[in-house]
Amino acid sequence: MRPVRHPVLAGGLATLATAATLGLAPGAAVAAPAPKISVNWFGITDVRAHTATIGGRYDCGAERGLAYIEVHLGQRVRRTSITGFGFGVIGACTDDRTAGTWTATIPADQGAFRTGPATATARLVVEPNSLTETTEPLRLVPRCARR
Repeated sequence: MRPVRHPVLAGGLATLATAATLGLAPGAAVAAPAPKISVNWFGITDVRAHTATIGGRYDCGAERGLAYIEVHLGQRVRRTSITGFGFGVIGACTDDRTAGTWTATIPADQGAFRTGPATATARLVVEPNSLTETTEPLRLVPRCARR
């Protein structure tokens, strides 16, 4: 067996020490993926029904349990603010279903949502103790008339 050169051994030990410092050593704990939620760029407003319907995507990450979406929608119309609150039901985050899309229909507290810019705050809640939130701008467009 050939002897190992000292510079090669020293280099290997330095690399191992660096990997251990960065948490890359064998057996090092890897952080579980965190839940994520996003809001689509466009939503639909129904002026007659005084509602807006928005949607997006969710990812449960490593969380498992009953899951739902809470949505706050706000819009500035002329000199007043229109706000509303609604839920998106997604059921549960399980090993078989860890990601997907969501929609929520939000009734206006007073007045009616109009076409134009708005801001949505969406929260992904995975029971018993996980909460992920995002606030994103979007544009409300008119609902197409059904014949």
